[in-house]
Amino acid sequence: MDSRFDAVIEKVKKAKRFLVVSHVNPEGDAVGSLIGMALALKGLGKDVTAYLEDPVPDIFRFLPGAGTVTHSLAGASGFDVTFAVDCGQKDRLGKGFIALKEPGIIINLDHHVTNDRFGDVNVVVPDASSAGEVVYDFCKAAGAVITKEIATNLYVAILTDTGSFRYSSATPEAFIKAGELVRLGASPWDVSMRVYENYPAKRYKLLGLVLATLEVMKVDGAGPDNAIAMVTVTQEMFRQTGADKDHADGFVNYARGIEGVAVGLLFRETGPGGYKVSMRAKGGVDVSAVSQLFDGGGHANAAGCSMKGSLEEVKAEIISVLKEKIMEAAVTGAGARPPKAMM
Repeated sequence: MDSRFDAVIEKVKKAKRFLVVSHVNPEGDAVGSLIGMALALKGLGKDVTAYLEDPVPDIFRFLPGAGTVTHSLAGASGFDVTFAVDCGQKDRLGKGFIALKEPGIIINLDHHVTNDRFGDVNVVVPDASSAGEVVYDFCKAAGAVITKEIATNLYVAILTDTGSFRYSSATPEAFIKAGELVRLGASPWDVSMRVYENYPAKRYKLLGLVLATLEVMKVDGAGPDNAIAMVTVTQEMFRQTGADKDHADGFVNYARGIEGVAVGLLFRETGPGGYKVSMRAKGGVDVSAVSQLFDGGGHANAAGCSMKGSLEEVKAEIISVLKEKIMEAAVTGAGARPPKAMM
């Protein structure tokens, strides 16, 4: 038995009513690990509610169990245990969860190095490829049967958070576990088609507008391959195309993918005077350290935060800090490292 889960399994054995939650603005790892955990607990004979404050993104609604995810906790109470998966800070679980009066014991299962250990029980594994991998390990330790439905959810979690096994988080363990999930019923072909080749036309219309905002900024004195690239998504672009925030997922990688760029940025307008900033690094610059300065979090090569101010003000603050970090990396000779994970 995996001793990391001893305290978790003890709580599970004694409890009956469970809540499983993940962060706002959910992506593949959040959705896959949430549903996978909920299905595993149901398989252990538990009463389970799966909750996300935001809707399940369109591209993940094919996942078995996606239709059972609730988006309101109004009137909910009496949970013995809450599992929080793929979330580094409690407030990112959303206002609905924060307002819940009886969440029970909170068990925090995660892989973000910036996780602040907000749970009553914490199993945080920074070396894991994804929260889905941590849930997989829990299932094995707890003796939960991994059905085809669970396998599909956890495979999506691992696949998406390793960038389709392109990032350094695609460890031998991640490949082994993904292979086992395929053996148990996950279909790589079906998942790939649904996740990567099933976008609505409005996503591409939005992408065209976003790429038109591209800026590439050299950092004086930092040498080659240390530029900053940035793109912007505005509320007006959403109105023009009929797209929404989920359709902008992954656009930051177009900025990072430019030759000579060390860090790619995406500024997404969330409302009047508000922006969500996504950061992606090729290595050398720890963008999680940058995001934490603005109450955000994530991984060394994939992080984000939310900020108040005009677009010009937000850009100026982020770029000022990034330039310092890039110069530090240039001085220390920190080379490019493969991106570890998405956020």
